[in-house]
Amino acid sequence: MGWPTGIKRLALAAAGAPLAAALTTVMLAGPAAAAPQPAKAALELQASGHVYSTLIAGLHVRKTPSTAAPVLAVLGPFGTKVTVKCWAPGSSVFGDKVWYLITAPHAGFVAGFYLSTGRDPAAGIHRC
Repeated sequence: MGWPTGIKRLALAAAGAPLAAALTTVMLAGPAAAAPQPAKAALELQASGHVYSTLIAGLHVRKTPSTAAPVLAVLGPFGTKVTVKCWAPGSSVFGDKVWYLITAPHAGFVAGFYLSTGRDPAAGIHRC
């Protein structure tokens, strides 16, 4: 069940307010003035994307969201951190058809079933 439109807009506005304030501080500051540390941290978090951990060792990073797609890389041990950019529908992995486009430590798609997102698609991640 989705949220009413007014609540969605309020939540988006509330979430974006600290980022807008940080950007304004950075843009208006002179070269000698640095942004406050919390603003820098907020900007770095927004720029880096959402970070999750793998739930298996050796997770395959694929060219497209499909188990038949070529493997571009193989991730390390259980708990490897990945940076997620967006999600896309793809082939089913144990009933889960959500795949995430990751940008680090390698670029490509990984099956959502194997990431610590909590649910698929993860909250705050947009569709590719």
